Amino acid sequence: MMGEKITSNIVNSILDPLRSAAVKIRNFSLSEFEVSLVGRPGVKINHVVARWLDLSIIVVSIGLALFGTGGLPSGVFPMLEYADSFDTGIVPTLIYCLVCGALLLLAWWATLVTILKLTPLRSVGTPLLGIGSAWVSFYLIHFVLEFMMIFADFDVIWANRVLVLVGQQMTEMMTQSPGSPQCLDLENCYGINQNFRLWWVLYVTFIIIGAAYGTNGDKPSKFLIPFTLIAMFLILIAWLPNELNYHREVPMTRLSIATLLAYTSFGLSYYYCSVSEEYKANRLRSYVALGAVFAFFFAILIMNPPELVKDLAVSLGGEPAQERLDDVIAGTWTPSTLDKLAGDGIEASQWGGLFVNLIIATAGCVLGFGIGVVLAFGRQSDLPFFKVPSVLLIEIVRSGPLICWLYFAVFLLPDLMDPFYEAEDIIGMLIMFGFFGGCYIAEVLRGGLQAVDSGQKEAALALGLSPMQIRLQVELPNAVRTTLPSIVSVFIGLWKDTTLLFIVNILDFFKLSKDIPGGDMRFMSSFLEPVWVTAIVFWVFAFYLSRVSRRIERGLGLVREGGGEAA
Repeated sequence: MMGEKITSNIVNSILDPLRSAAVKIRNFSLSEFEVSLVGRPGVKINHVVARWLDLSIIVVSIGLALFGTGGLPSGVFPMLEYADSFDTGIVPTLIYCLVCGALLLLAWWATLVTILKLTPLRSVGTPLLGIGSAWVSFYLIHFVLEFMMIFADFDVIWANRVLVLVGQQMTEMMTQSPGSPQCLDLENCYGINQNFRLWWVLYVTFIIIGAAYGTNGDKPSKFLIPFTLIAMFLILIAWLPNELNYHREVPMTRLSIATLLAYTSFGLSYYYCSVSEEYKANRLRSYVALGAVFAFFFAILIMNPPELVKDLAVSLGGEPAQERLDDVIAGTWTPSTLDKLAGDGIEASQWGGLFVNLIIATAGCVLGFGIGVVLAFGRQSDLPFFKVPSVLLIEIVRSGPLICWLYFAVFLLPDLMDPFYEAEDIIGMLIMFGFFGGCYIAEVLRGGLQAVDSGQKEAALALGLSPMQIRLQVELPNAVRTTLPSIVSVFIGLWKDTTLLFIVNILDFFKLSKDIPGGDMRFMSSFLEPVWVTAIVFWVFAFYLSRVSRRIERGLGLVREGGGEAA
């Protein structure tokens, strides 16, 4: 019975969005949309006349949107003829024409309604704003789609898709190790495939994502539908035959496994939270949050494990793969995963591509939040031993731009850490982003800590909580709740600031995308396409962070009036 109930809930959650969409379409009112866009008519119009006028405006708008006016803006049919002259594919052409045609229809309709119904006589600002927004949206999206769907040649991206994701060294490990296409019939293979490390990171990440969404109490469709679309998109990127330099079966299989793991973790956490009491669900959420922190450190350690892990792999029967590199290249010995774990990993200096941006931005968020909590409490401390260093560190770091601290991490930090640790450039970037983000988060949290009601602290003290328990269990949760939008803004800023890594010669996603056209004679003129793709990728991640923040705020009751007290 319980299984049937869960299945019924999942089916209903998938059908509910379709039902709500149908209801919205059925309840759509053209007159209400007209008033919201261009305002009310400036003169009284008879009901019958208004109906015929509306019909005439729609017909004329459709005609202008389809055939154009002879000049700019062109209609759908001139757009089709224009796109065919560039010999673009049918799908990009349809997307370009349909989207631009719909926006052009809206712009002409708003313009004709404003002119024929004299809406400026009642209010000038509303119709001007509506018309301006419609035409600006049309021209802006028309410009973007014209370049993306008609002019752009994205072969430069397809040919370097692995490079911009994981960097040059990891690309060589994928393509210059036995079993890759370039090495099937050649004798110049020189690498040991270490890609399992990246796949392990992806598995853990997808498990955490699925478990996190399973604990938030939303309908399963809100996770399953978009996540499935994203997973299918990633598998499609791996499958597309354009400029392949790897066996596509492997990444497609690994992505499918990661997707199934996410589904499984989502189903288990969703089921547990649906049948458990609230305090147990909250405990699971805390475990998932700790799992996210673990995933960050796991990603760093698995890429280049410490000697302890290598010794453990050797004790379990692994043989360091690098010691038998000649046999690997000759094809007489195939190292197992345990053999690769017993050998050398991937040095931080060999990391590159989008992986670098993600790992460093995560360091700024995870390490930065931990450092920010310590500095925020330190700045509020009455003990000079804690207060003075906290204030000095916050003010010094916040007084300088990030690029100066990145140069500091490259040229001076290794000398400071040399007696204790030989830090590579990327490790220095991890540390610096952690401190830089931590100092900004500390100031954000300090404002939240000052806003905590003193009555809550007094009540906690009366219950016998220690000062440390009061800070961590009373003050900090309340401060995080009230400052969550500002904290997420800091996280988004850190994510975008990772583009500065190319200035200090870190082979991150932006630098590789910017430089790849110059490395291949076929793509010398395709220098804008990689930049556009980079901008889209950074926007997608920043937008996703903002949506996650809004979801958490709704869960805490912070988007409603009086939400702070409710939370």
